[in-house]
Amino acid sequence: MAVDATKTRGQKGVAGDVLPKGSVPGGENRRQGILPLPAADGGNTVRDLLSAGLEALDLLNIGLVVCTSSGLALVTNQTAEEILNARDGLERDAEGRLSATHDESESLKALVRSVAENVRVEDAVNRETAFAVARGNGQRPLTLFVRSVTPTTNTRVPNEAAVLVMILDSALPVETTEAELRQLYGLTTTEARLANHLMEGLALEECCAAMGIRRTTARMHLRNIFAKTGVRRQGELVSLLLKSIGLGPRLK
Repeated sequence: MAVDATKTRGQKGVAGDVLPKGSVPGGENRRQGILPLPAADGGNTVRDLLSAGLEALDLLNIGLVVCTSSGLALVTNQTAEEILNARDGLERDAEGRLSATHDESESLKALVRSVAENVRVEDAVNRETAFAVARGNGQRPLTLFVRSVTPTTNTRVPNEAAVLVMILDSALPVETTEAELRQLYGLTTTEARLANHLMEGLALEECCAAMGIRRTTARMHLRNIFAKTGVRRQGELVSLLLKSIGLGPRLK
């Protein structure tokens, strides 16, 4: 599985580095593990589907890295690219492999190798795992969800896509629009803003400060949100809202 990174500069949903439209990755990009995608029958269908999927994750501020069993990055979306370039928690090493910038680098590489090996159906429980990556300046860790990719043959081949790494940064806002929450649950503009802040992990007092409202006002809006969504506790509300946009925890 390999990917073409031909997309307009600055556009979301980019595989690997952001390159001018029409350019083909090579040289430095190839050393980073960004490989060209063969044209599919019927035009750019495969490219279009891939770009759409990457862009959808970008809209949710979820990073995605597709890598080999050795951690070599084959594909990244724009969100992952920005996180890697920041080198605060995650980065590419000199060989283009996914690496932690602090103490967990070897643990991360070992985890990727381990998950890549668990590809059989009976190993479903071991095919995915979560991993926290420390960051500097007292920031919350990055959360990684790592899952193996079913190989195209009975054995892995070099530079074959083996692992999906999804990156969640709690410092990035979940870009769910007020209109979406209003449409889903009939929330008012203020209620939708409060719901968004709660989804970002803010405490109610922090929501009040961000919105410039009193705690009593925030609690009134929170009660209205509870009534409209059918939940009774703040934790249930956040879980419901995240599930509504595909980010909530899944039951095994």
